[in-house]
Amino acid sequence: MKLEHHIAISTIFSGILYTIFKSWGITIASFCSGIFIDIDHIFDYLNEHHLRFNLNNFFSFFYKENHRSITLVFHAWEWLFCIGLATVLTDYNLYVTGIFIGYGQHIVLDYIYSKTTFSTYSLIWRWHKKFDSQVLFPRNRGYNP
Repeated sequence: MKLEHHIAISTIFSGILYTIFKSWGITIASFCSGIFIDIDHIFDYLNEHHLRFNLNNFFSFFYKENHRSITLVFHAWEWLFCIGLATVLTDYNLYVTGIFIGYGQHIVLDYIYSKTTFSTYSLIWRWHKKFDSQVLFPRNRGYNP
């Protein structure tokens, strides 16, 4: 999904959470985690472009799927499970719960939008496939940037 979509959806989720809990903690945690999970795209871009950053090339790199390898270290079901476990173990602390909700909505919507397999969002599976972008994200899935 595009950044502006994540911002809009995170705003909606966060607004709903504020309406329910009247807590800025859960609201801000959900909003930030719903957006900043995408920082891992910067790591992949810099790795493939040898630490040279160009904003226009950056968005084209992902939206047009020009990458050869892709790690996406934060886009993983394993992290969602860990955050979910932390949510339960902290007795549903509002900050941790907010992170869980924001992270969860981001990764689920990315998975649906990317039209790929469930295992593509497993960090362990991507590692097993050597982070080969051609294997992880087959082209021509009907994805329109």
